[in-house]
Amino acid sequence: MKGKRVLIVGTGIGGATAAVTLARQGQDVHCIDIKPERPTAGAGICLLHNTMRALEGIGLASACLESGMPFSVFKEFDAAGHLLHAHPAPPSCGIRRPELARILEAAAQKSGAVLEKGVTIQDLIDRGECVDVQFSDGRQASYDLVVAADGVYSGLRKRVFGAAFEPRFAGQSVWRFNAPRPEEADGFCLYRTSAGKVLGIFPTSQESCYMFYLESSAEPLRIAEDQSHVLIRERLAEFDAPAIRDALDRITQPQQVIFRPLDITLVPAPWHRGRVVLLGDAAHAPTPQMTSGAGMAVEDAVVLAECLSSSNSVGAALENYDSRRYQRVKRIYDASLQLCLNEQEDAAANKDRSAALLLETYRYLGEPI
Repeated sequence: MKGKRVLIVGTGIGGATAAVTLARQGQDVHCIDIKPERPTAGAGICLLHNTMRALEGIGLASACLESGMPFSVFKEFDAAGHLLHAHPAPPSCGIRRPELARILEAAAQKSGAVLEKGVTIQDLIDRGECVDVQFSDGRQASYDLVVAADGVYSGLRKRVFGAAFEPRFAGQSVWRFNAPRPEEADGFCLYRTSAGKVLGIFPTSQESCYMFYLESSAEPLRIAEDQSHVLIRERLAEFDAPAIRDALDRITQPQQVIFRPLDITLVPAPWHRGRVVLLGDAAHAPTPQMTSGAGMAVEDAVVLAECLSSSNSVGAALENYDSRRYQRVKRIYDASLQLCLNEQEDAAANKDRSAALLLETYRYLGEPI
């Protein structure tokens, strides 16, 4: 099935990947985003083996490897930076989010998709045979399919699916910052204090890395954002590893630190209402423990294109998409959340249980989609 007019709302990782896959398939793709331009600042993202497999299938894995840094080792350190364990890990790639966004958007435009920034949906009417859309700039158009890829706080999801699936706080907040890559950060690295605090590092290029710290709390944390550079140093004071101290010494401005509470959601199947379908975080926003939020969105985009290509109608394609995606995504969502809960309860006591779940889920990610 080709030649359908498709509107994708959101040019993030899922939306941009969908623009690539659907445009290459021969669909007439229009992709919009309320943000006026592509972000040029941001933290890192870990593309696991399943995500790289999906990107390889659409010809974009090599560009990610060139801009980022491949790795295949998992390391554990103590708070002073002494290596405790090193384990082989599935081949992955670390990359800066702005770089991944650049790669995906460039590929979408090269494939024929039209990308527009600074515009969103003002109104939408699903007429059964098509969806009539009025945009925020006053234009109107009709589409055969509308893809809601506008993130965890999706306005389109709320409009079409109602408010029942609004995100909830997962009990943790994340602190993120970039730094020059230390020599030992050639894989996914975790540094642990004796009190159970954990800081993670992975490379995003040969020269750079991404550091993150998860903080548990019963209620969402509220911080003075203009003091985030001071607050992160206070929270990580117990880490004596030279790589961490050097990174913290370089943080002198609050804008260098990205902080946010972790809000999650999983919409039960079906993920479509009529001719409007959810994709990526709009359908499933997990905690970051499996580093798979973006990967699941990339897989969604690949599978949605495959379903449209192999079906005789939009309705049949969307039913096939639901059946192929929901259980796989739920498995990853549940594992991520359990790891998050283990950390909140007692990270040290649950270490072995969490490691076993992590390994089991990594193996599952390698299965066909």
